[in-house]
Amino acid sequence: METTTLQRLKAAGWKCGRKIDISDFKKRYREIGLEMPAKVEIFLEEFGFLHIKNLKWFGDVNFNPLEAIGINLNAEYFENLLDEYDINTTAYPLGMCYRNELFLVMTITNEFYCFTNGCCEQCGVGIEDMLDCLIGECRRSKTIE
Repeated sequence: METTTLQRLKAAGWKCGRKIDISDFKKRYREIGLEMPAKVEIFLEEFGFLHIKNLKWFGDVNFNPLEAIGINLNAEYFENLLDEYDINTTAYPLGMCYRNELFLVMTITNEFYCFTNGCCEQCGVGIEDMLDCLIGECRRSKTIE
């Protein structure tokens, strides 16, 4: 992980070994009919509720899946979220980016995407790759067409 990424994460409250209670996240996943895979659980325990602000490319990144799910979305929405981009797998909500205009999602294969209607960006393959893209701004995301 790049130095800039680490500095920004630490400024937002992250530390090595961080592990938060994600029972509210799990409960909300269950309420909408979405199973939380172990990879998503591990990610949210370490990075959940971190909010990194004033970023050049993505404005802000908020690792809060409760905001991404909101009150109107269900499992079917996330199961089909990326289908139009030929990414035929369930997308698991992790949070929001860019003034709550982009969903931040993760697949079971550790691919991370920022998505809104008509726009999909691959932000990384693997957690560190995604963090270096979104938080450290060390590399650009890849537009999916």
